[in-house]
Amino acid sequence: STIATIPDGIHLVSGSGDKTIKVWNLNTGKEELSLEGHSNAIRAVAVTPNGKHIVSGSEDCSIKVWSLATGNVEHTLEGHMYSVRAVAVTPNGKQIVSGSDDKTIKVWNLDSGKMEL
Repeated sequence: STIATIPDGIHLVSGSGDKTIKVWNLNTGKEELSLEGHSNAIRAVAVTPNGKHIVSGSEDCSIKVWSLATGNVEHTLEGHMYSVRAVAVTPNGKQIVSGSDDKTIKVWNLDSGKMEL
């Protein structure tokens, strides 16, 4: 399992082996949103600094960018050969950095979903 906080200070994001991402309300402890789209366990989650997107990395070798407002996948990023174990968003919110069991780190453009490095 993996977790990340949302900048609003009220919500938390979790990813787990059941292939779901959940958004939780920290005040009530209740699940507010459940996202499905990965075909294998989720090993990493991050939230953009503006709190508008969730980024998830999975054992299915992909990264997904989700709209927190709609719950829809905006981009599926493919380029790793093995499980994605780490994702982070740069402080300016423009790039995603991912790390994988394939022993690579990749940099992606958040807006376009294209690999930069």
